[in-house]
Amino acid sequence: MAQFSPWKIGLGLGLIGGAAIIAIACSDDPHRRTSREQALGGGGACEAEPGALPAPDCDNSEKACEPREGCQIDEAKCGSKSTCLPIGDNKGKDVLDFRMRRLNIAAPPALAARFIQNTVVDLNLTLAEPVCAEKGKGLFTWLLRVDKKNNTLITGGSPPARDPFGEGFCFASFDLNGTMVAPIETKIEIETVGDNQRFKSLDRKNVNIPIFITEQASSAIILPISDVLIEGVTISEEGNCIGKLNTAALDPSCNDDRTLCSKWTTAGSLGGYITLEEADKVTIKDLGNKSLCSFLSSSEPLTCPRDGAGQIIYKGDFCSKDKTPGSCQDSIWLAATFAASAAKIFDGTGKVEGCSGVSTADAGTEDAATDAATDAPADAPDDG
Repeated sequence: MAQFSPWKIGLGLGLIGGAAIIAIACSDDPHRRTSREQALGGGGACEAEPGALPAPDCDNSEKACEPREGCQIDEAKCGSKSTCLPIGDNKGKDVLDFRMRRLNIAAPPALAARFIQNTVVDLNLTLAEPVCAEKGKGLFTWLLRVDKKNNTLITGGSPPARDPFGEGFCFASFDLNGTMVAPIETKIEIETVGDNQRFKSLDRKNVNIPIFITEQASSAIILPISDVLIEGVTISEEGNCIGKLNTAALDPSCNDDRTLCSKWTTAGSLGGYITLEEADKVTIKDLGNKSLCSFLSSSEPLTCPRDGAGQIIYKGDFCSKDKTPGSCQDSIWLAATFAASAAKIFDGTGKVEGCSGVSTADAGTEDAATDAATDAPADAPDDG
């Protein structure tokens, strides 16, 4: 993967990908360690060994959910609060469009900590829509487009939406300093489970996730995620929800405490690795400008300490070379669960900066681009 200049992640979202977004692994890949039972659910603690995924519906809260009166949600604008606040409608369609609403980090433990989840992840993934009980920034968006007819998944980031409820979101597609940001397309396997459908990815791809500091595409920070697995993603009967909103988690002011009661029930798992070299280029503003590598290694310096040969001393729990836990220890394994709701995805070509494919900075050489854009469409087709 190409080496980039240090990235400043003001949002502090360099630890996920999420958003991520996704580098997807084959179902028979040797580093797939998730058992069938683990992949299909469990609802227990959100934990994952390196190379494995957590149960899609895992829940780390105390489950102290006591419904309280007072929080008002404008369902006409925000969607049904009894489901997942869908702001789009997939009913009766072969192509289903979603935006992630919650990303629960399960591994590594340092990134699953309360501060990281609340201040870094939730705040930026949550929309800035108080009438929807959403009091975040909405600057980080992860989209999924599921084509049931052709058994494909298109997934990637999006620039901040100008109008998330009316116009919707567009897949990010642009070049930033020679790094190509674009959605990826992968084959998926879909099965019917009762009234619902469940899918998992079948391909292995890498992707660069854009994380925006402002609404300008040129402010994007690029986070490379490699070999991400996606499994156990359950889509509701009407096609509008992956997971569900839990209104019992909301207090009268529409705030929630994820340690007591989970606002979202997740219904999908993902995981992937990021090399320590890449992690050392990710600067987390909310952690005093420490690099992600330094934070994980509990180091005092802002970046990871190195030996005389310039090699990072800290050892990760995964190896990018043989795609197994331990081994060369040059990477960290990231795993999470997610919830998503129906959203509008439109073709932003020529309409939205960052969805047009126009370079937002001086481009580097062609060789500087990563393989994240391989097989990626410049813009996903608009199905309305």
